[in-house]
Amino acid sequence: MKTFLFTRMLLLKRQSVSILLWLLMPLILTVVVVQWGNAAARDAQIPIAIVDEDNSELSQAFIQELQQMDLLAIQLMSKQKALYALEKNQLDSVFIIKHNFEMQLRNNKRNQLIEAYSTNRSYFYFAVKENISSLAQRKATQAKAAHEVKNLLNKYDSDIEWSFDEIVAQGQKREERYELLTVDFSYYNENESSTPTEKPNLLASWGIWAFFTLISTFYLFDWVIKESNHPVVVRWLQSKISYITYFFSTLAVYLLVMLVIDFLTYRIIETQFIWSQVLAIVVFRLSCVALAFFVAVHLKQVLSYYFITPILALLLALLGGAFIPMERFFAKWPIMSELSPVYALLQWDVSLVWSVFIVLICMYVYRKESNRFA
Repeated sequence: MKTFLFTRMLLLKRQSVSILLWLLMPLILTVVVVQWGNAAARDAQIPIAIVDEDNSELSQAFIQELQQMDLLAIQLMSKQKALYALEKNQLDSVFIIKHNFEMQLRNNKRNQLIEAYSTNRSYFYFAVKENISSLAQRKATQAKAAHEVKNLLNKYDSDIEWSFDEIVAQGQKREERYELLTVDFSYYNENESSTPTEKPNLLASWGIWAFFTLISTFYLFDWVIKESNHPVVVRWLQSKISYITYFFSTLAVYLLVMLVIDFLTYRIIETQFIWSQVLAIVVFRLSCVALAFFVAVHLKQVLSYYFITPILALLLALLGGAFIPMERFFAKWPIMSELSPVYALLQWDVSLVWSVFIVLICMYVYRKESNRFA
């Protein structure tokens, strides 16, 4: 074992920098790409200012709902600062929640609740205005409904004593429970219908990481071709350590270092530690290693290996849904989800097909390489 470690260190000495870069590349590029995507998404938001002159619970709740709109970058300012920023073209538009906003809604009054300002460069003003108006109209409708309920309770001398806020809260709960409008969409001659789901994140951290991990794993295992085709490989016939022992011992060293890096990556990206997710990452890494071994033992030229593996990594990432959502495709052909280990990783699941593939590849490589110097 000491001889093996010494030999391994000699071989890695000149390649230590490149190996370290390939090991850290998935984490570094994942952070860079995700940060760039988030920055691009923030730049795509429409900058507007909200001036809250009422400072009531209802106006603050109204602003919180506006802040949940992904396309709006909302800044809370005073009226003077907001109008100055609008003149300097730093904002698309300004919306002022007037005094007595809450009082007017409670009194079932809807006129002149919000005041809006724009310029000739407010390209998104009308679209933003419609969104804010619709939300204000919803608040006004809730207030009107609350007034109607209170009037009915008073009219029929009901023993139920509900405040205005309690009636509005109950109405919101019923709105969430019973959707007023649902849309079912399906293709012609398609029995299954789909309902709106959460918007997929095209720059999912683990999808990006899976793609770069595939590439880095492939390039890290080019040593299989280099050392198998080296002229000194015939000396294993006179060595005390068999070639297959050296082969799989080297694999174990690489794999151990990779798993340590993967564990650190998981701790950096995820805030909560879940064992099932760690298991999914381990199986994904083993799948990448098994696939790299399978390709490397069948190729004799390093250049061919460098040309094929990026294409294979991109294909597996696309089939696994790393960049494009594939749920509808897999719902129609479930077996297709087993073609790539990336899909199981993104679902935090362990693929049975790829688990069997790992075992079969290990057996195949062991038999193939052990016969070379038998």
